[in-house]
Amino acid sequence: MRPAFLSILLSLCASIILAQNDDDNVLITNKQNNFIFENSKNGIIVKETAVTNFEASKMSETVSFFEFYNNEVEINSIKIKGIKNVKPAYKLYVSDDLFYSDAKVCHFKLPFESKGKTAQVELQKTIKDPRYFTSVYLSEPHFLKQKTVNITVPEWMNVEVLEKNFGNNITKSIIEDPKTKAKTYSYRIENEKADVFEEEMQGRTYVFPHLMILIKSASPEGNKITYFEKLQDQYNWYKALVNEVDNDTSIIRDRASQLIQNCSTDREKVATLFAWVQDNIRYVAFEDGIAGFKPDAAKEVLRKKYGDCKGMSNLLKEMLVTQGYDARLAWLGTHHIAYDYSTPSLGIDNHVICALFLDNGIYYLDPTVKYMPLGEYPAAIQGRQTMIENGDDFLLKVIPAFESKLNTDSLFCDYRIENGMLIGEGSYTYKGESKQLLLSLYHATPKDKLNITLKGFLEKGNVQDKVSGIKIEGTDSRAKETKIAFGIANKSSVQQANDEYYIGLDTDKDFSRNVIDTAKRKHDLFFPYKQRIVQNIVLNIPDDHVLVHLPESLSLHRDGYRISLSYTKENSKIVYRKEITFMQQLLNKNNFEQWNRDLAALKKAYREQIVLKKK
Repeated sequence: MRPAFLSILLSLCASIILAQNDDDNVLITNKQNNFIFENSKNGIIVKETAVTNFEASKMSETVSFFEFYNNEVEINSIKIKGIKNVKPAYKLYVSDDLFYSDAKVCHFKLPFESKGKTAQVELQKTIKDPRYFTSVYLSEPHFLKQKTVNITVPEWMNVEVLEKNFGNNITKSIIEDPKTKAKTYSYRIENEKADVFEEEMQGRTYVFPHLMILIKSASPEGNKITYFEKLQDQYNWYKALVNEVDNDTSIIRDRASQLIQNCSTDREKVATLFAWVQDNIRYVAFEDGIAGFKPDAAKEVLRKKYGDCKGMSNLLKEMLVTQGYDARLAWLGTHHIAYDYSTPSLGIDNHVICALFLDNGIYYLDPTVKYMPLGEYPAAIQGRQTMIENGDDFLLKVIPAFESKLNTDSLFCDYRIENGMLIGEGSYTYKGESKQLLLSLYHATPKDKLNITLKGFLEKGNVQDKVSGIKIEGTDSRAKETKIAFGIANKSSVQQANDEYYIGLDTDKDFSRNVIDTAKRKHDLFFPYKQRIVQNIVLNIPDDHVLVHLPESLSLHRDGYRISLSYTKENSKIVYRKEITFMQQLLNKNNFEQWNRDLAALKKAYREQIVLKKK
């Protein structure tokens, strides 16, 4: 399996289940989750209490408890009842040996020593700014017998509660206090399966039942506080945070000028600065970002040589601006998020990029993605709405989405038969996301192991095959494609019986292992990107042999993908052509059975062989 399909192989063959299944042992018998808006001396806050009752229903087991928080969310207390000597640990969130600026986690283990053992965890939290109160999930990492969520909204708060991904096991009521006029939105969920996270699934906002909280305004003492009544309010808040950033342009200007001193065109200058940030600044944020929405100063990102999406995009923007270009920050939610800007909320955003206005168009530059050249965009942001800086106003645009052919992974090989082997020259060419994945693996490999790693990759574990003369071109961030050329002696694809050769030209056999276990897979499959695989393999027929059998062609056209294999005889050559194209990223569960049937037909076609016979 080639690198372009590594993530898909993982998704189908090695799904990671992070929650329990129908055979739950530790379950939640009852959970009460309450949220109350309060007017404190420091402004409007949200008080949360959660009382969770656990039970080991079948056997002993130890489970982990995690609660994330940050500078805007404070854990006031955690009490654990029913199990002794359990002490919560509070730590900064760390990844790759780097601390995030404000992400923290409280965690501990609950050891259930026997069947029937119970425990209770009581949690109290404070959300210091209601803007950060964006969602409440009703399901849990364990099987849930029942859970109640209450959100109490005072008369002076303007809040809208949206219901997402609800099933028929959820009931709702709204109770108004006759004295205070406060409304309590109450939701009760019963007999809900544990959250199951799998590789290559859509983000949780698409899947799990939850409430989206839209915080619009508050008037606790007659003085109105506007949060996000409309999208302009959200932009104003973002812009105010950006304006607070101290970007020392002299340092940035000097560095940028030095980098582009040998460039002649605008496009070359922009591409150079973009690639430099991609290659030299380490991206350290995780997918949902951190609670802080204020970018780090450009000079600090330059000094530290790492940053999150906001810091990296701010650095790139300032580099471009100091060289006279119209570059701006742009906020968006990646395809991990189901929402768009029709619902103003911090929950709709998880990413920041740089928008460059050049040549009567807009380039969307995401410096967090390495090996993606100017003019190409990662699948995670394609087709997404983005809110772009525009002075006191904003521009709302949609990032272009590309067709599958941009992400083409192609092979050309020319074989002849010598001494019972296929001898020839081949080349792989990778574009778009296929190239990006390949180069990520390539640059992560130690230099002293590169040749042996490439050799193993091209030989595909077949000990009978030998690859030599490997040459690779296009390995930097600005390359439009990466090409690997090689010579090959292929013994594994040829079988000889008496005066006949039996030959299978396809050594990759893409997707032959990717049957979906429909009994275990819980969610739709979301491919990393739309992609296209193309192979053209030529077999030169020896002068002293004739063609006896040519395999039949295969052509499968579905709504989301197409598979075609064909063999043709062209004079003294046999040409094998294969094309597998995914026009969509989403493969719905309803199509799993058809997918498996199509893979069965594909595997059967892979087993067919060319037969040559000596004259």
